[in-house]
Amino acid sequence: MEGAAVCQGEIYVGMEQLFFEFIQVAMGNRMSLSCGIKDADWLRLFEFCKKQALIGVGFTALEHLHTIGVECPLDIGMKWMAMALHIERQNDKRNQQCAELTRRYKHDGLSTCILKGQGNLLNYPEHLRKRRQCGDIDVWTVCKNDIPIAVQTGKDKAEYVEYHGRKAVIEYVKQLYRLEGKELASAISYHHLDAPNMDGTPVEVHYRPAHLYSPWRNWRLQRWFKCHEEECMMNMTQMGFAVPTTSVNVVFQMAHMYKHYIDGGLGLRQLMDYYYVLRVWHNDVMECKDLQSQGMWCEGLGTPVMSNSDIISVVRSFGMTKFAAAVMYVLHKVFDMSSHYYICEPNEKEGKKLLADIMNIGNFGHYNSKKPNMYQHKLKYHIWKFKRMFIFAISYPEEALCEPVFRVWRKVWRKMNG
Repeated sequence: MEGAAVCQGEIYVGMEQLFFEFIQVAMGNRMSLSCGIKDADWLRLFEFCKKQALIGVGFTALEHLHTIGVECPLDIGMKWMAMALHIERQNDKRNQQCAELTRRYKHDGLSTCILKGQGNLLNYPEHLRKRRQCGDIDVWTVCKNDIPIAVQTGKDKAEYVEYHGRKAVIEYVKQLYRLEGKELASAISYHHLDAPNMDGTPVEVHYRPAHLYSPWRNWRLQRWFKCHEEECMMNMTQMGFAVPTTSVNVVFQMAHMYKHYIDGGLGLRQLMDYYYVLRVWHNDVMECKDLQSQGMWCEGLGTPVMSNSDIISVVRSFGMTKFAAAVMYVLHKVFDMSSHYYICEPNEKEGKKLLADIMNIGNFGHYNSKKPNMYQHKLKYHIWKFKRMFIFAISYPEEALCEPVFRVWRKVWRKMNG
């Protein structure tokens, strides 16, 4: 390992292991690296963290290694620190924005739950909480009652029309644009649409938290979300916004990752999110068992937590069992996750495929040099997409073969709902 980790000759497996150990140091899952680091390796570590959207997490490892005498070159360290401080400030800003968005939407008659991003922060340990690299705001929005929406009439005053359900959410976002004197920023998607930015921060309003390409599996998924939406909207945090309950988060983020893996790629930031989701869920399960054993768990006390068998049963019903097994392999390989947190046994074959894809193309596939720009080269993009689906059809035939059909159906859906 010592030679492989620092020499360019034997490299890939050794450097990859060094990357994983570095992240484990940041997470507190190991105290030191199994080999020394040369100056040139620090730049590789920095680029690895940048590619996987783990800059802030990586800086935590750098700080810890500094305390045990492992020094990073000053120029890289200063650049890394500046980026980590920026991430901390951005997280403070996002938290405030999520709380403000929650208050605003509630005032206007909508229930909300923050997904992914800031919704994951409380799952992280204190030393990493502000260093998770944040992106846009994803908010699951539900309208159960009729709400009045001001519509454009061409007259001196606006008329109000009452909407409810998904249509109310879409019309509400359109109204927000009209109030700013703007048009919709992008086409309405099957599961979300872009709302006006909040002080430069993109906002995605989800009326469906996630979706699958297989019509049958997707129908089951949407029905399941519908059954759990109320408990998620009521799961308020001390930060002033709601997040999914731990059981729902285990299923939701698995579906989110599955769709993105098939669609264009995943990054280790999403896998790290899931690692901490599983840890919090497992602790909740253990706490429920303790309460039950003490005779304190009964109807009306606490929030029901799905057991391991419940979780895997739901995951199986959505056709994600093989992918879940691949995720377990990656979580163990990269983060040294204990088997206590598994929801199923790892699948090494599929896990290696998933990990290779993550390492090659980076966060959400943004570093995939073979992926054409969808807006500049539409034909090339669709050819690339077809090839990717063909590859995935071997491991995930139902989802991959349904993707082209979904794309055609989505065009029709957008025309009908735009």
